[in-house]
Amino acid sequence: MAMTLLPPAPDVCQCCAVDHDPEQPHNKDSLYYQYWFYAQHGRWPTWRDAMEHCSFEVRAIWATALLQRGVDLDKP
Repeated sequence: MAMTLLPPAPDVCQCCAVDHDPEQPHNKDSLYYQYWFYAQHGRWPTWRDAMEHCSFEVRAIWATALLQRGVDLDKP
């Protein structure tokens, strides 16, 4: 069985298909992003992957917010 992802709308992020500021992380939980990332890297994305293009400051803010919600970026 094959699956085809349709391209995202032109007015949203072309990596995660979500409308977000380019300086912010991709939506790791976006189905489009998960399959797009898997096709590129052969593994499922992590929050670190979703934040890779972000500045140090943005990554630090997101890491703190995720930790407050029980998501530890240092645990597999």
